[in-house]
Amino acid sequence: MTTYWRIFNFLVRRVVAMAFAVGGILIALDSVHAVLPGGTINFNGLPTSDLVLRWSAIVVPLVVTALGVALYRVKPFTPSNSNG
Repeated sequence: MTTYWRIFNFLVRRVVAMAFAVGGILIALDSVHAVLPGGTINFNGLPTSDLVLRWSAIVVPLVVTALGVALYRVKPFTPSNSNG
């Protein structure tokens, strides 16, 4: 395997995956106040208590976290017709 693919696999599987996982968890934890009773979330600069928007502030970052975990667990990419 060439050096390029080793660097690519390291960056995607370790750096990007960890950024997705940690970033998603931190954003979800920061948005927990939105789903608590009486919580609001800013939408277009105005606070709103819309339930769908409040829950999406938690669900979307958790999906990003799941994608980060999936990227971390994926096996390294090795092209079959790599020249080099």
